[in-house]
Amino acid sequence: MVDGKLIIPVLNEVPVNKKGHTSDGCGGCSGGTCGAFGIRAGSEKKEVLRNILIFAIMGIGMLVGVYLIVKLLNLVAGN
Repeated sequence: MVDGKLIIPVLNEVPVNKKGHTSDGCGGCSGGTCGAFGIRAGSEKKEVLRNILIFAIMGIGMLVGVYLIVKLLNLVAGN
C-alpha cells in the first residue's frame, strides 16, 4: 500500500484468436475493436449499411413512440 491507499491491480486482457477480417454478425465486441455503431474495421459494405439502417429505423421508431406518448399524455391531462 502506498500512503494508506489500497492499489487494485489491473486485469490483463486475454488474447483472442483471430478468425478473419470480416465480422461474424452480432457477436459483440468480445475481442475485436468496435467502432461507431458496432461496425468493426474490415466489415463488409452490406453489413455496414445494414447496421446503419437498423439504427436509423430504431431512432425513427423512438421518435414516433415519444410523439405518441406525449400526445396520449396531453389527451389524458386535458391540455
